[in-house]
Amino acid sequence: MTVEDIRNVGIVGHGGVGKTILAEAMLHSAGITNRMGTIEDGNTVSDFHGQEVERQISISTSMMHLSWLKHKVNLVDTPGYMDFIGEVYGAMHVVDTGLIVVDANSGIDVGTEVVWQYGKEHDLSKIFVINKLDKENTNFDKIVEDLRESFGPDVIKVQFPYNPGPGFDGIVDLIRCKLLRFAKDGSGTFTQEDVPADVKDIFDEARLQFMESIIEHDEDLMTKYVSDEPISEEELKKALSHAVKHNEIYPVLCASAKTNVGPARILDIVVNYGASASDLPDVHGTDGDGNDVSRKCAAGEPMSALIFKTISEPHVGEISFIKVYSGTLKVGSDVYNAASDSTERISTLFVLNGKERKDTPQIECGDMGAIIKLRNSHTNDTLCDRSAPIALTKISFPEPVTRAALHAVNKGDEDKIGFGLHALHQEDPTFHHYYDGELKQTIVSGQGELQLDIVVHRLKKRFNVDVELSEPKIPYRETITKTADFRRKYKKQTGGRGQYGDVHVEIKPRERGSGFEFIDNIVGGVVPSKYIPAVEKGIRQAMEEGALTGSKVIDVSARIFDGSYHNVDSSDMAFQIAGAQAFKECMRKAGAIVLEPIYKVDIRVPEEYMGTVMGDVNSRRGKVLGMEMAGKFQVIRAEIPLAELYKYSSMLRSMTQGRGRHHREFSHYEPTPRDVQSKLMAAYSSEDE
Repeated sequence: MTVEDIRNVGIVGHGGVGKTILAEAMLHSAGITNRMGTIEDGNTVSDFHGQEVERQISISTSMMHLSWLKHKVNLVDTPGYMDFIGEVYGAMHVVDTGLIVVDANSGIDVGTEVVWQYGKEHDLSKIFVINKLDKENTNFDKIVEDLRESFGPDVIKVQFPYNPGPGFDGIVDLIRCKLLRFAKDGSGTFTQEDVPADVKDIFDEARLQFMESIIEHDEDLMTKYVSDEPISEEELKKALSHAVKHNEIYPVLCASAKTNVGPARILDIVVNYGASASDLPDVHGTDGDGNDVSRKCAAGEPMSALIFKTISEPHVGEISFIKVYSGTLKVGSDVYNAASDSTERISTLFVLNGKERKDTPQIECGDMGAIIKLRNSHTNDTLCDRSAPIALTKISFPEPVTRAALHAVNKGDEDKIGFGLHALHQEDPTFHHYYDGELKQTIVSGQGELQLDIVVHRLKKRFNVDVELSEPKIPYRETITKTADFRRKYKKQTGGRGQYGDVHVEIKPRERGSGFEFIDNIVGGVVPSKYIPAVEKGIRQAMEEGALTGSKVIDVSARIFDGSYHNVDSSDMAFQIAGAQAFKECMRKAGAIVLEPIYKVDIRVPEEYMGTVMGDVNSRRGKVLGMEMAGKFQVIRAEIPLAELYKYSSMLRSMTQGRGRHHREFSHYEPTPRDVQSKLMAAYSSEDE
């Protein structure tokens, strides 16, 4: 296959819209499978992992391929749940066309918006598929209207259903100007008929809009059109192909994947009008010196390939999903990874259909496949020719939106847990972990609670360690509200040389976010300058554990202005202890308060859930800062204490029937309410005892 004969298609969209079954129908139509699997039976090609079968959802990206009209079509099936949005970002980074699947009942969802926006940012060719047209109460025209309203007038109807609802088997195709009648046996085959008289007026209007939308994007055709010159079907198809490939037009197609009505024609359109890697701009990256370099998608170019996903299979090891952007990747070749400055020997290459692997001697530019057991290469690494090094542009993964504390059930498993967490992060870069020395907890974070539950399951199954998740501690802070001073004389005599340090310290509150300031106002050498750094060190140590909840103290100015010393008994240690004790006593007199971290939260929900979500924000001690419309969605901008955000992603989905999404980032610290501070102090006191 040459690059022009390959189509890389990402099947993307919100959860539950039928992406996996659409892929299943395409494979069956192409003769890859003898029968279509179902989600309920757990026997689809792309959802084969145990948790996917058990939970009946896609969790991991799957690669498949088929042959259609003498072209190779690579299908990349992606999860729809926001917990696994990193999988979608990885897939959309490497495919050439995004097939955005939309439910014929629910229409545009948050997931639709997310994949559209990502595809737009990366200039990805996009095609909409309105699926589940065999269901009751579908409204195809309303959804097309909503798509145009949300994503612009270049969303154009290329098909419309003839008899939507139970028994749906007919699609009116505006390219072929025919009614496509699909077989009832689920084979996916169809015959062509003339457009029925009862929809002829609808067809004529839709066909005119279809033609005018294409002509608007082609100057030559526009000239002919305004001059009333005839435009041939061949000219129209060529213009449509160019417009789709170059992101100027976004076709809307029809399907009922479950009954295999539509997928065969979708494949026709993907092959005839969808983009190949050769239609896209050259890829960019950096060479070994950090200079910008580019590669053409051509066999004669130096080899470069990006690892866009890593999975681990029992008895196999790590499998790296790759796309070859230039040159040819061959079995037996040595390739270079600039990120790890290491060489990898390519011992085996595969093409995939779900869990089924088939050996291949090489993968050409523009094609996709998999490599087993790379030693030092992981997701987002580039494999290339050592003589022409390049690090391709990396996938930009989203920041975490949820966090939890993870701890071992059995003592002694810490090392195994650390190894397992590191391996899981390499497979899924949206999963993060670190040990927080302040909180004394291992903190894991990701895109949602379900993702973290999957991590727990994988640690148990693959690394044989039992772990539990719990609510993480909150990194509270303490500060002061007024000025106070205290003189502390530290004196100790135990025989021989004693200890003596005497300091008079004053502390003042500082502006929020300004940090710590230490001022030396000693006059006349009452405390020798050589001991001043020890006083500061002692104060800084005391600030690590405040007086109210044991939290760090921030935004304080400390000033030493008096004291005394002993020629023999004074030492750095004595002044360090005196400084620390003086600061602690000052804290008790300076109106100490507890501060809590406040996060800026953007919540995107369908308009009908706005009241419920805003009420919930208020119940979490949140402040609504504003609202704005974004297509069919409302974006609520709020500030919410971190203490109130535990498991918020699950709560939000529950409130919005899975259609809500949020993003969070740290904003600032502010004082806790009196009742909250009292509870925190009581809990600290109890724990201290």
